[in-house]
Amino acid sequence: MGQTNPKQVGLVALVAGMAMALAIPVALANHEPPHNGPQHNYGDMVSYDLAFPVSGANRYGDTFFATRGTGVHHAADIMASKMTPVLAAHDGTIVRVNGSSYSSYKGRCCTLAIRHTDEWETVYIHLNNDTPGTDDGQGWGIAPGIALGTRVRAGQVIGYVGDSGNAEGTSPHLHLELYDPDGVAVNPYQALRAAEGKAPAVCAPPEAGSLDALMAQKEFLRRGSEGQAVRQLQRFLAAAGYSPGPADGVLGPLTENSVKAFQRGRGLTADGVVGPQTQRAVETVAQMLGSLPALDPNGRIIRPGYRGQDVEYLQELLTIAGYSPGPVDGVFGPRTESALSQFQREYGGLTVDGKLGPNTREALADYLGLENPSTCG
Repeated sequence: MGQTNPKQVGLVALVAGMAMALAIPVALANHEPPHNGPQHNYGDMVSYDLAFPVSGANRYGDTFFATRGTGVHHAADIMASKMTPVLAAHDGTIVRVNGSSYSSYKGRCCTLAIRHTDEWETVYIHLNNDTPGTDDGQGWGIAPGIALGTRVRAGQVIGYVGDSGNAEGTSPHLHLELYDPDGVAVNPYQALRAAEGKAPAVCAPPEAGSLDALMAQKEFLRRGSEGQAVRQLQRFLAAAGYSPGPADGVLGPLTENSVKAFQRGRGLTADGVVGPQTQRAVETVAQMLGSLPALDPNGRIIRPGYRGQDVEYLQELLTIAGYSPGPVDGVFGPRTESALSQFQREYGGLTVDGKLGPNTREALADYLGLENPSTCG
């Protein structure tokens, strides 16, 4: 064989690189220049039929026009724990994996794009790229069987929430972009809210005393358990912002996954089994959730330096929400201010001032799934 000319190798690499770049459509380009189309203008709030794309506890706001680097976000950030399932938002076909339409491309994990059956498109970015429990970049957060050309149905698991790409070092979330058939980026916030409206109403927060069957349960509850104790557990998990499925008294896979997510949030072994430690954690959190009315919209604006029972309630609720306000001592110190500011920043659409005013009260209630409590069946 003849020798390879280094210049030829460089030229081939350059051409291949250009071809790959051209294969990545505008839909996946960060901070694309705004442009309008015949049906929609850039950033239009649309009423479009979506399945909600995250299966599990999450929070999000209207962040389409938020600044990201030197450009505009043009997406919704749905904050959720790593490995929370990501679902196809519509029937369609996988048209890009990791930004490429080349089936042989093995770039860094993890992004996907789905061309819908009606020619709209959703893009899913920052899927998990870590071995579970680490931040090692060695994982693969695209669901088995999902590849270029795969046909998917709305609600099908296509991947898992993570912090890949330029989200390393941030809280895990799904960056969701929505494009109309003309390739115009539109705001998915209203469509996401409508998709949530299709789900059963969240249960009212149970008081610890209403969990008598669960608290009296002596045998461990686990996958396959049935009865009133399981039904009370499901109602509690729904009120706490998880997705245990219907309160049917059967501990199936959805309820088991919700138990595991709850256990992780409380620093317990995430085995999906409800034993004495998990029972005590449920009772504690139920008591905390029952404190939410103390944060009614007409209450005082709670600021750094304040003391009192309402500060204590705030600290309890921030702890439930997964933040770290420090000891629950009723003193609004630097750690509580930092935790509240982090919540405001990650929820989106709030002024990040470290104060609890009406808008942040409403957001905290919304995040905990208690904004519009209803009676559970």
